[in-house]
Amino acid sequence: MKALLTKIITFSLGMSSTFPLLAQSSEVYVLDKKISLPGDGGYDYVSIDQVNQRLYVSHGTSVNVVDLNTDQAIGEIDGMQGNHGIAIANDLNKGFVSDGRSNSVLVFDLTTLKTISTVPVTGTGPDCIVYDPKSKQVFVFCGRSNNASVVDAVSLKQVGTVDLGGGPEFAVADGKGLIYNNLED
Repeated sequence: MKALLTKIITFSLGMSSTFPLLAQSSEVYVLDKKISLPGDGGYDYVSIDQVNQRLYVSHGTSVNVVDLNTDQAIGEIDGMQGNHGIAIANDLNKGFVSDGRSNSVLVFDLTTLKTISTVPVTGTGPDCIVYDPKSKQVFVFCGRSNNASVVDAVSLKQVGTVDLGGGPEFAVADGKGLIYNNLED
């Protein structure tokens, strides 16, 4: 379990900063450290909150929260049936976690890590989730229904659906109103 988390974190952090350097460098990345986390079950997504220096790790039915200044687990967000992605909205002091088994999004307070609300979505199999700060909307990519449910991050209500024509996987927001998502098929 710890080895898998190490691989996920190393891959995620490495990939986010490596692509621009691949053509210019032949550096070899090595494991720097390991961070032990409580609990059982598999891992899925990781998300970094640079403002608060926290790492959120999707872990079965909960999310482990790590302080990146001390590399220590400082909290847990639970109450989900099968979570996946984590999206951070620092401008609203809210975090969002996709819960694939309950077809919902858990909303939590970034300061206290306490649950604010659970928002049901019409899409099935919520997986990847991203926050677009320009529109103040959360896009929840639903693998079983091949669409994205759109949640207003202020009112915490679903406000729309985007048909994607294929199975969505990982996505990113550019912060200027565009969302990029790869379709598995």
